[in-house]
Amino acid sequence: MATTKTTYTANGTNRLFAFTFPYFFPADIKVQLNGVNTTAYTFANATTIEMNAAPAAGVKVSIYRDTNSDQMNSEFYPGSAIRAQDLNDNYNQVLYVVQENETLADETDDKSDLAITTATGAVNTANVALSQSSAAVNTANTASANATAAVATSNAASSASSSALSNSSTALSTANTALSTANSSATQAATALS
Repeated sequence: MATTKTTYTANGTNRLFAFTFPYFFPADIKVQLNGVNTTAYTFANATTIEMNAAPAAGVKVSIYRDTNSDQMNSEFYPGSAIRAQDLNDNYNQVLYVVQENETLADETDDKSDLAITTATGAVNTANVALSQSSAAVNTANTASANATAAVATSNAASSASSSALSNSSTALSTANTALSTANSSATQAATALS
């Protein structure tokens, strides 16, 4: 595949960036910084662009060809002379446009593959989250059942405690009556002995 794009990673000081692919007009050469087109450059020579300011370190600098595909470079009219150079230029123009479209198609395929990989990862993550969510629901249901059982046990214990308290009060009352009866008997016995 023909080269229609050259990419660099800026170092923060370099302003000159070379490219090796042919082109018809300087306007066919485009520059991007991190994927965004810029016009902040000039041509240092026919195959080197010079940025107005050095791009920051880590910035992706892309130089690419974007040949005009709206009209042919040379038009032929009835009765006019046809020059080989004009025919060659027209064929090369078509060739350049095809090469650029192949480059774009390859980049699109790469992005598509990356998107598919990312989507697959997202689906896997969602499936794991769904599984964990189901486990959490099961755990919550178990906890709810355990809490319901604990409330029932607590209510039974409270009822038993109330019953025990009632029995305790009855036993205390009976004990007090017995004590009173014993005291009365002791008093009567003391009186009888005197």
